[in-house]
Order: sequence, then C-alpha cells, then structure tokens
Amino acid sequence: MASEKNSRLVNLVIALLATKKYLTKPQIFKAVTGYDGSPEAADRMFERDKEELRALGIEIEMKSIDPLFEDEIGYRIAPERYRFNLGPLTSEEVSILALAAEAWRESAISDLARNTSLRLESLGIASDFENFNLNTIPLRAPNHFIEILESIESSNVIEVNYVNSEANVELKVLAPHGIYSKGSKWYLFALDINSDQFKSYRFDRISGDIKFTKRTFERREISLPKVHFPSFEALIEIRRDRSPELASKGRLIDEGEEWQKFSVIFESEAAARYEILKLTPDIKVLEPISLVSEVTKALNELASLHAR
Repeated sequence: MASEKNSRLVNLVIALLATKKYLTKPQIFKAVTGYDGSPEAADRMFERDKEELRALGIEIEMKSIDPLFEDEIGYRIAPERYRFNLGPLTSEEVSILALAAEAWRESAISDLARNTSLRLESLGIASDFENFNLNTIPLRAPNHFIEILESIESSNVIEVNYVNSEANVELKVLAPHGIYSKGSKWYLFALDINSDQFKSYRFDRISGDIKFTKRTFERREISLPKVHFPSFEALIEIRRDRSPELASKGRLIDEGEEWQKFSVIFESEAAARYEILKLTPDIKVLEPISLVSEVTKALNELASLHAR
C-alpha cells in the first residue's frame, strides 16, 4: 500500500508540474494512476495527498477556472515554486540525497513521468514534459546500492563476498542497517551475524552478486558513524596568515612570529600528504615521522623532475 501511495504522489506532482494549465479534479483523476473507486473516495484521497505534499513543502496553487462557476477549481504546481526546505545539510547528506535520487530516478521516475505525460496528452491537455528536467543529478549510484536499500527496508539478512584489507575474499553474513559516506567512498553499516558486531563495509569491496537469504532481523537503534574509520593526526606549522582554510580545521598549539603550530586531523595519511604538498612552501610537517618522510620524498622527486 505504501508503494502505491508513493507512486500516486509522484504521479500527482509530475502531472501538476508538467501541465501548462490548471487541472480540475476530474482531469487529475483521469491523468494520475491510483485515484480509483467512487468519486467521493477519489476526492478524499486527493485531499489527503494535497495535505501530505504541503507537509513536504510542495505548494499546490488553486484557481477558479470558470468565471460562471466559481466552485470549479483548478490545480497546478508552479515549477519556480517547487522547492524543498531541507534546512542546513552537511556535504555527506547532500551527497546521499543526490545519490539516492539518482538511483531512484533511473529505476522509476522516467517511466512514471512519461506515462503521466501521455495520459495528459491523451486527454487533450498540453504538457511541458520536454522542459521538465529529470536529468539534473550527475552522480551515479555505486554497485549494489539498490539491493542494499531493499535489504535495509525489508530487514533481510544478506550474504556478500567481501574483499578484506589483505585482498582476500571473505563470505560475510550481514544485517544491513544503514549507508553513509566518508570522503569519496560509500559504506554499508551492518551487523555481522557471526560476530554480532556492527562494522562498516566499503561498497567497492563487495565482489559479485548479493544473495538475499530467507532470514530476517530486528533492526536495532543505531547512529550512523560520520567518521567511523581511524583518522590521521599530524603536527604541522602554517605560515602566519596563509592557508586559513587548513588552519581552521586544526587545533592551535603554539604561535611564533612567522609560524603557527597546529594539530590537524586528516582523513588519511594520503589525504594529509596531498593537502600539505598542495600548500607548500607555507606548510612544514613536524610529526609523525612517516608523513615527514613521505612529503620529503615527494618534494625531492618533484625537484628532480624540474632539474631535468
């Protein structure tokens, strides 16, 4: 029932966005799949749908469309006013929303929109479907994204072949609880059934197909990790009044006349090396020795290249 209602709501939004004129209720009920039953039942369903869309921040315009009969009301959604007020979002949340929207759009919205557009045209109602942009999200869902979402929604235990950090393939029996991002990577946060521990699994390390088992699980209350994997701390000096963005990420330890000492948390040693090399010569690495060695090596190689 929930999926039928969601499809009806999406069809309704598409119809009211794509139309070039206000639609009456009878026209909506003919153009949008899902308004079945008696006229009274369809009318009640439509009123509930309007309230749900308003609660989501989608404003439906109403206008009297017959000068002789003021109770003949038409409905439409103005594209310029079609906005969601999501409030402030982190970069990870924006990426997740974009990724989920792209994955869902590819599997569902194109067909829904085209079917609704054809219904409008079959009723003699001009639609603006050609200018109704459904391809604004450039991101692509990673492999297995849809299957993982389905397993979370259905609380199905899954089996996956997972490539561990030693490049060995292990069979994992998992109860998926959520998805999150870190840097440019996407992770599944799941309960390992065998160890009864929550762990994170990179999407790009899942090998082959995902197997849905007949087992289900009871979801536990969890908080998805924002930075679940070990981070990398470095002690650096930044030339005063240079690289303010990097300085804002660190904890000030000491101040000199020309240099300021910071402790900075990076996502990884590789990320630290990249950031520091990009900002050289306004950055000095003090600790750890492994990072000092890597940065020195990279600078020497760069100097050798320019010397040739």
